[in-house]
Amino acid sequence: MIRGVMARTDFVMLLLVGFWFMGLSALSSEQLSGGEVGSLSAFKRSSIEADPKGFLGNWVPSSSSPCSWNGISCSDDGRVTKLDFTNVGISGHLHISDLMALASLTTLLFSGNFFYGNLSSSAKFCSFEFLDLSLNNFSEPFAADSSFTSCSGLSYFNLSHNSISSGSLKFGHSLSQLDLSGNKISDLGLLSSLLSNCQNLNLLNFSSNKLAGKLESSLSSCKSLLVLDLSNNHLSGEIPPAFIQNSMVSLKNLDLSSNNFSCNLLSFDFGVCSNLTILNLSHNGFFATGFPTSLTNCQSLEALDISHNLIQLKIPGSLLGKMKNLRQLVLAHNEFFGEIPAEMGGICGTLEELDLSSNQLTGGLPSNFVACSSLFSLKLGNNQLSGSFLDTVVSSLTSLKYLSVPFNNITGQVSQSLTNCTQLQVLDLSSNTLTGNVPSEFCSRTPDSVLEKLLLPNNYLSGSVPSELGLCKKLTTIDLSFNNLNGSIPQEIWTLPEISDLVMWANHLIDIGELVNLGILQLGNNSLSGEIPAGIGKCRSLIWLDLNSNELTGPIPTALAAQSGLIVPQDVSGRDYAFAGKFFLWAMVHSCPSTKISTGVIAYSFAGNGSMIYLDLSNNHLSGSIPENLGSMSFLEFIFLGHNNITGEIPFSFGGLKSVGVLDLSHNKLQGSIPGSLGGLSFLSDLDVSNNNLSGRIPSGGQLTTFRP
Repeated sequence: MIRGVMARTDFVMLLLVGFWFMGLSALSSEQLSGGEVGSLSAFKRSSIEADPKGFLGNWVPSSSSPCSWNGISCSDDGRVTKLDFTNVGISGHLHISDLMALASLTTLLFSGNFFYGNLSSSAKFCSFEFLDLSLNNFSEPFAADSSFTSCSGLSYFNLSHNSISSGSLKFGHSLSQLDLSGNKISDLGLLSSLLSNCQNLNLLNFSSNKLAGKLESSLSSCKSLLVLDLSNNHLSGEIPPAFIQNSMVSLKNLDLSSNNFSCNLLSFDFGVCSNLTILNLSHNGFFATGFPTSLTNCQSLEALDISHNLIQLKIPGSLLGKMKNLRQLVLAHNEFFGEIPAEMGGICGTLEELDLSSNQLTGGLPSNFVACSSLFSLKLGNNQLSGSFLDTVVSSLTSLKYLSVPFNNITGQVSQSLTNCTQLQVLDLSSNTLTGNVPSEFCSRTPDSVLEKLLLPNNYLSGSVPSELGLCKKLTTIDLSFNNLNGSIPQEIWTLPEISDLVMWANHLIDIGELVNLGILQLGNNSLSGEIPAGIGKCRSLIWLDLNSNELTGPIPTALAAQSGLIVPQDVSGRDYAFAGKFFLWAMVHSCPSTKISTGVIAYSFAGNGSMIYLDLSNNHLSGSIPENLGSMSFLEFIFLGHNNITGEIPFSFGGLKSVGVLDLSHNKLQGSIPGSLGGLSFLSDLDVSNNNLSGRIPSGGQLTTFRP
């Protein structure tokens, strides 16, 4: 009886304890939500100075839970696990300790904002696992207490693309990926410190910083490192042999490009490099008295780039031919000499990209390269190659998309069999000694041709421009300049829907058409006659018009300026340009000591509402006066109207040419005075009004005072 009463009492007590714990649990959940609301509200007060998009507008301190707030993700039990502020434009001094107080917060995505600070922290515990602070305004050196060792589970940390220069940064052993690229870090001690504690680090990216001096760090403790990127810094001197040998055990990707290293490649001992797939040593000062044979240990190597160095050797064909998994081989911009070795055909089974341009190679492409069935990019320009390997070898490479062999000594006709390369997008055979006609089969045999750029200038091609090119509907660029072409430019070319760059200097062509989408039209040094079509003013993308040295007559059409304020440029920015002031452009190919050659890169400073930037109508037979409305073309940088029969006065409106740097009105029949408005052209550096009938005083104000009398 007593035993039964005690049993019932025990049961009641257990029941009461259970209810008590349930209540406590519910209370803790409410208190937890309230605590997180408080912590996040404190973070907002301390770290957010501007929220231009109102992203945090619903962060109300009176909320019972933060789980419905913008940028917040919670677990099933209502705990905050992630903050995502990616690209919302928030700015402020980041007090990261406030967020470390959130016990379940594992993911912080703050990329693309304007946070700043030194990341100081005194937190004893944090749950961060994934931390992305890239693309912000962090510029202060890391604080002495910038330690994330309390984040025992942190595996990913991205601070790339900020402006941090130095400081101390510490992590626990859990970190596997660290990206500090795109900063201004110059402290090699920071790199050494991180490499001395990298047991579990898989990826370390220090690229695009300002690291300078000799690399003396050791990778002996980085047994798990797969990717090391130190590219685009100022590291110099020799690379310690132990650095290479120790790094090869686990590394898959090693990038030391764009530094100032200078040592003999023969000293490299790649040791055990069976995992290495990408090796980039380009843009340094490496030289070689031989190639390291230990490279053959790297049988997993897929990409090897040693371009832009100082290597003077024959290409080690027998060694490279053993790299059976090589997909990309770049040896460009060195001083390799001799012929392309036939042994390199051993890598044809996997090779996709081969760049041997800008060396001193001779001969042709070995016949066994016909087996390179996967090759889609072949660059052999700026060598001394010769022969007719285009027909015998290249025509069999049916996967080719990019074929670039300019500035060589290739002879014969442009191979009609190149039309077997139905995937060809870019064909550049500039500056060779090719003869015959412009090939048309690219388009007529392949109705769905993907050809985008046809570059055949500076050869000895003859005949007419084939109308079949108009069937290549994806053509954006045609360059046939400095050949012996004659006749008309076919209407089919003028109606190409994508064409933006038409260059046919120095031929014997006789007419001009109209292209609404044209960005660059270069027809200088031809036999064009008649008047300039007024319809050119309808070209809403035309930023470069060169019709110099032809037989054009009539007035300069006023409609030429109709596109001013309306132009939306095509993708021509970054193209190289060259022009020869006052004389024939032929002098750029054949030396002419009295000709002033100007070179540079095409660039425009407008996304829309712009105008032409280059206008050359010199060396024709144009007459009449200069249209007043040309002065509205405010983005014009170069104007050449010299060597014509233009009459009247220099328009006062030319004071509106605020971007002009070169203005040539010489050798005409202009009268009157030089307008004082030209003194306001602050960029004007070359002005030529010689050999006219001008009179009066030379204006003395503004930019004109910088010229000699």
